[in-house]
Amino acid sequence: MKRALFSIILFFVLAGLSNHTIDYTMGRHIENRSPYSLAFASIGAISLESRLDCWAKLKANSTENELHKYMQKLTSILGIEYQLENVLIHSSPDIREIEYSITQEDIEYYLAVQTTAGETHFIVSAETNKESSLSQIRKKLDSLGILEWHDYYLYKGEIENTFDESGITRLADIVMKNLQAQTLDTYHEGMSFSSTGYSKELEGKVKTIWVDGKRYNLQLAFYSSPSQEKTYVYIGFPLIVGNY
Repeated sequence: MKRALFSIILFFVLAGLSNHTIDYTMGRHIENRSPYSLAFASIGAISLESRLDCWAKLKANSTENELHKYMQKLTSILGIEYQLENVLIHSSPDIREIEYSITQEDIEYYLAVQTTAGETHFIVSAETNKESSLSQIRKKLDSLGILEWHDYYLYKGEIENTFDESGITRLADIVMKNLQAQTLDTYHEGMSFSSTGYSKELEGKVKTIWVDGKRYNLQLAFYSSPSQEKTYVYIGFPLIVGNY
């Protein structure tokens, strides 16, 4: 009887420890997830792809030979192949530019170095469906040393459903709440919706920008497509740049 009682007690102790371990592991997993993935999860969105856009400049003109050296340096730092035959060169009296695109390890890269009006501009874009790749790319760029990079992140997801204006507004409110953000501006036209905001929770993690006296560090966009029966979700830090 004592042996049976001891076995029962031991079972509940082990079960309690097991539950505690599972809860702790799940908690650590949630803590380690990125803000955008948690935001997608809060509205049932599936992550599709991520994009990083970076640019920097030098206050000096560059020769075409120097542009090629800069491009070689960028590809070397990023650990991607440099295939000279795939380099595009554009030249005019006012501007010189070289462009390079390559897909490597499921990451699409676009690089450009341009010189005009006494400045040399650097552009690096990377698109992937691997969550951790973008931050690693960004860290590699810092090793160039001579440049101060500006970076914008865009994350795209989808929901297997369509929503009217009020439905999309509710989704945006949920995402903003999940990111502990205050909505500052909203825009709605047809099946498209956009809102910008600021989150203290993202301070130190996301760069803050100021526009017309307001500070922003995130932007949301939704596009509901009845023909595809889907709603596309975009989250940009600190704002969305380019087409989406």
